[in-house]
Amino acid sequence: MAGKSGAAIHIRSFARALADLGHEVAIVTCGPPDGKQALEEELHAVIWSAPLSPWNRALAQSFRAANLAIGRTPRRNPDAVRVLHNLTFFKAATRAAKQLSPDFIYERYSLWAMAGLGLARKCSIPLVLEVNAPFAYEQQHYRAGVTCPPPARWVERMIWRKAHLVVPVSESLHSQLRTARVKPERIHVLPNAVNTRLFHLGLDGTPVRQGLNLEGRFVIGFVGTFKRWHGVDLLLSAFRELHRADPSIHLLLVGDGPLRSQFEKEVQNAGLIQAVTFAGALGHEDVPQYVAAMDVAVAPYPALDNFYFSPLKLFEYMAAGRPVIASRVGQVAEVIADGVTGLLFAPGDLADLVRCIARLRNSPALCTELGQNA
Repeated sequence: MAGKSGAAIHIRSFARALADLGHEVAIVTCGPPDGKQALEEELHAVIWSAPLSPWNRALAQSFRAANLAIGRTPRRNPDAVRVLHNLTFFKAATRAAKQLSPDFIYERYSLWAMAGLGLARKCSIPLVLEVNAPFAYEQQHYRAGVTCPPPARWVERMIWRKAHLVVPVSESLHSQLRTARVKPERIHVLPNAVNTRLFHLGLDGTPVRQGLNLEGRFVIGFVGTFKRWHGVDLLLSAFRELHRADPSIHLLLVGDGPLRSQFEKEVQNAGLIQAVTFAGALGHEDVPQYVAAMDVAVAPYPALDNFYFSPLKLFEYMAAGRPVIASRVGQVAEVIADGVTGLLFAPGDLADLVRCIARLRNSPALCTELGQNA
């Protein structure tokens, strides 16, 4: 929860928002206690750490070593490690509950996470379960895979059905919860949002533009993880076409991920190393100034069979008053009114993305209008 991922940012923001509303907040996390005091002061919350036990950590290391030995990409925590960690997590959560007597448990659902449900039953405390993804599906299709998919799906649906209230972040997830036979009265859709203390119309991107030597450039920007379902490859292809016609444009990429080295190599091979900035993964408090330095902000998601996301970047772009170009998929198409609060393009359509960027490049007035409306 102390990291730079969207999940970590959302957990911290949600906890702080609860505290700001006057609630007493205690957080039980798998993270180690490093920086615990500073995080408690930032979030106005008490933090209980439940890191992997020594024997479970040894098991995880053994799995990683075995995968490396047979040439497989090692996973951070294999399924067996995740399942067994429920014991450690449950003990820490039980100690916290006994000391604090909470009114309810709010859990961000993750694969194989059964401790929250166990605690709710043991202590007769309502469990509110936030669902950001069908992780049995996501782990199998987009990440390192699942050792036993059928049990993973069964456990996932069991947890969904037994929670007192389930909070999916999109209508797509709402549909999947209904398919899993979660009672409709227990489901409340609540999309992700934005911290307006950080992202707002008063941001000044001038220091970032000056520091990166972007004065006089038309800056196309992206914030996110360099994974295949974020569509950065399409954005790079569009930028190559646009740069041939207009060398004054610049691409600013904020984030990191497994595809970064591949993208950097592509940029170098295309002779665009001076026209593309890889800013890397930034602290969340530093991201707003980089977004403010963008003339247009892009969310180029590809066409996916199951688009259930509620993209944080979309709301952050909009709150900062940036004109947004996004693919017409899932919740993105529900949030962006095409031609009013942003421009939508067909997912995966290179020509359509190029057309949208060129349209804003040639119309500063439209950029301003879309940003203000957003």
